[in-house]
Amino acid sequence: MKKSSKGLFVLAFLLALIGAGTLYIYLSQLETPQEVTLETTRVLVASDNIPSRTLITEEMVKIVDMPKEGVIQGSFLTSEEVVGQYTRTEIFENQQINPNALIEDISDVLSMRISGSNRAVSLSVTGSTGVSKLIEPGDRVDVIVFLPQIQEQGRIVRPDIAKIMLQNVEVLAIDKKLNRKESTTDLQAEEGQVTSYMVTLSVPIMDVETIILAKDIGLIDLALRPLEDDFIYTTSGVIWQELLLNDTKQLKDFFPQYEFEGLDGGKIEPGEFVYSKYLYYTVEFGDTLLTISNKFYGTPAYVQLLRQVNKIDDENMILAGTGIKIPVLEEGGVENAD
Repeated sequence: MKKSSKGLFVLAFLLALIGAGTLYIYLSQLETPQEVTLETTRVLVASDNIPSRTLITEEMVKIVDMPKEGVIQGSFLTSEEVVGQYTRTEIFENQQINPNALIEDISDVLSMRISGSNRAVSLSVTGSTGVSKLIEPGDRVDVIVFLPQIQEQGRIVRPDIAKIMLQNVEVLAIDKKLNRKESTTDLQAEEGQVTSYMVTLSVPIMDVETIILAKDIGLIDLALRPLEDDFIYTTSGVIWQELLLNDTKQLKDFFPQYEFEGLDGGKIEPGEFVYSKYLYYTVEFGDTLLTISNKFYGTPAYVQLLRQVNKIDDENMILAGTGIKIPVLEEGGVENAD
């Protein structure tokens, strides 16, 4: 009985030692930190909030290390890939930058094609008023307005007049076509049918009100400018009489084999003054035809010429701010002094 008790004691003691050893090993493992290897990669993020439609600079972005699992697919990894591009949407601080946040081609965004203080203004034109539908985005045009006659109490207070109101205006779009390379809808009309389309122009802010009023009260035509740079010209507009009468108020020589009588007396006879071009002068306060003749020709002898060229009835009734034509005399005349 004593031997049995002794054996049990030894067994219990051995089991206690094994348990204590196992517990020690377990506790030792808990105290030893386990090393975990985390794979990272370098990715480009915003260093601060970047508003939409903003040109990205070097200072706006930075490169950080980020767990590889947290990198959004397609995000940029270097600043060279984004600097110089525009944001499409707002990018927040530390947000990864991916292609969806950038504008791929600024020419596809109309507002980003407008420069300086210009504004985009659209006009409705047809083939006859829009250069036979041959205008393309990027072209330059002149804008001509036709204003119909106005009568008050049986008296004409404004004759029919056509005037170039804007010159060298950039065409931004044709309908929704922003680039020449884009395919466009067929603008051809069915036989006998007139179709209109929209031309969007880049108009200086000071001319926006003018062009809006002009298209409301008159008719607008576009004239295509040459590809190479051309001058800006000062014109005085044209009224219907100028389609038929020359500067001496005689009917233009449409039929050389016939002779026509003048419409009034006291005219300068054709050939007395020889000229083929004009200067355009803006009348200043205090100007009369006499002073203008002296200014340009050095003599008052050309008052009658200025009257007839500009169809002025009363030589003293010329308004400051209006434009008049100054004939540049050729042979037999006094050279222009200005």
